[in-house]
Amino acid sequence: MHYTLDEIRRIPNLLSQLNEFDFSFSKEKKYLFVGCGSSYNIGFIMKEILNKNGYKAKVLTGGHIMLFDDIPDSEVAILITRTGESTETVLAAKKLSQKGMKTIGITSSNNSSITQQCEENIILDFAEEKSVVMTGSFVFILAMLLNGIEKNGYYNFSEKILEDSEKIIDQLALEKYEHFVFLGYDENYGISKEGALKLQEMALQYVEYHEPLEYRHGPISTLTNKTLVILNSKGMKEEKELIDDIEGLGGKVLLISTDGHIKIPNMKGFEAPLRIIPIQYLGYKKAIQMGYNPDSPKNLSKSVKLGG
Repeated sequence: MHYTLDEIRRIPNLLSQLNEFDFSFSKEKKYLFVGCGSSYNIGFIMKEILNKNGYKAKVLTGGHIMLFDDIPDSEVAILITRTGESTETVLAAKKLSQKGMKTIGITSSNNSSITQQCEENIILDFAEEKSVVMTGSFVFILAMLLNGIEKNGYYNFSEKILEDSEKIIDQLALEKYEHFVFLGYDENYGISKEGALKLQEMALQYVEYHEPLEYRHGPISTLTNKTLVILNSKGMKEEKELIDDIEGLGGKVLLISTDGHIKIPNMKGFEAPLRIIPIQYLGYKKAIQMGYNPDSPKNLSKSVKLGG
């Protein structure tokens, strides 16, 4: 048993604690999300859903803010770093504070560097993870932030989605696939980016992520019978036609949608945290199939700390 699997399987328990948090967004304010890696992907997904619902939000990597001065005009910066120690995000917090922006740190570590830099902090120590790769904490942070727009009962669906994900992915002949393509629009594009990262981090796989209809415009040239395409679908007929094209060329599609192989309820984009569950489990299973330790992937550490 690996920590990673425990940390994926405890997602329903984490989500059951959402009611203890009362984060909220205002349509009168401009928000800037900052993070690196998976934390950046949370910000990207949030930016998409906030903007779609009449809020104003942008996202930048901590590294971009650290290196450049073209920072968007925003009033509130939300800096996400699971360990609280990612150098770029910590330095970004300092820079944004100096520019007069309100800074809110979100981390699962007590007494971390980010908490010393931010005006306010949300510390989710119960979601802290032993494994290097971010899994359950990603789902919780995303769900908590989305509840700041509209409350949703993620816990009610998560256990069934976790069970279905394990059952369906366990049945895939994963040893056959060595090329993973993630497809999705808008917030699902951010989910696809995160899915690609999970397969890359845990299982060291060759990965891509694209918008669905963009896949035909070049990337499909590398499709083979060793390609597994993970489509986070919005249920459009054009996406179904794309599935036919992919499978006609010998690829395999894992469909995540209201009527897919893994069924996710339609919550107008707010189901994003639930869509993360199957791709995390897929990364874990592929790592095990390859004989890798998903808890401690090659070349990675829990915090990226840059030298002084």
